[in-house]
Amino acid sequence: MYKLTKLAADGTDLPNDATGHLAVRLDHSLLAQPIIWTAHRSPERLTWAEAKKWAEKLDINGWSWRLPTVEEAFLLPDRSRTEYPLVDPAFFPDCDGEWIWTSTEDLVPPSGCAWGVYLYSGDSGRDDQDGDDRVRAVRAGQ
Repeated sequence: MYKLTKLAADGTDLPNDATGHLAVRLDHSLLAQPIIWTAHRSPERLTWAEAKKWAEKLDINGWSWRLPTVEEAFLLPDRSRTEYPLVDPAFFPDCDGEWIWTSTEDLVPPSGCAWGVYLYSGDSGRDDQDGDDRVRAVRAGQ
């Protein structure tokens, strides 16, 4: 099962046709509990260190945020979609299929890499932490 739900500022569900939402809940059959995502990405491409700081400084809906793990981010693309990007723009309006950073560092040499996920096709890969990618944060504690 893969289901997205738009969330109001108080965390309650919004209808699928609602606009102006800032957060989205992802329910997935592989998850013990849902993941709450920011509906919008970082306005700029950031290094991995900048991405971590950007996510942690967010104050959307008064919640705490963080970078997703690679496993969490890998579940965001809906692989049952028949068109690209695999992330539904009705829920993530600024998604153009960007690469997003995850909190997962790659410990295999060369060191200094972290994992990212490509929201266009659902691929993942490692990138130098000095590279620049977008950020979509998840709610801390989820």
